Amino acid sequence: MSRPSRKNVTTSPHALPPALASWAEAIGDAIGRGMARALHNSGLDSLGGNSTVLSSMRRRGRPPKLVTTGPVPPERRCTVSGCDRESRSKGLCSAHYQAERRRQLAAGKPS
Repeated sequence: MSRPSRKNVTTSPHALPPALASWAEAIGDAIGRGMARALHNSGLDSLGGNSTVLSSMRRRGRPPKLVTTGPVPPERRCTVSGCDRESRSKGLCSAHYQAERRRQLAAGKPS
């Protein structure tokens, strides 16, 4: 993959000596290649599709739920009417359980 050549553009009335300009351009290209290599090695170069951006870092917290096929059986659904999510605790899905927990804490009751 070749880069298009750049035109020498000077923004000051004093131009750099050709050797120094060449050296500065080589350093800039080397830094850019180093950054590209670092991003590629960490998995951040492909931010779309099925990329695993943080694949090298250990995930904290609850592991992601495995995707299961089909709807949740009625006996395992959240007890809130209109909610089709799976119950986690006390017959409530995680969203409704946390909402109830926040309501109880705001009222001054222990959870």
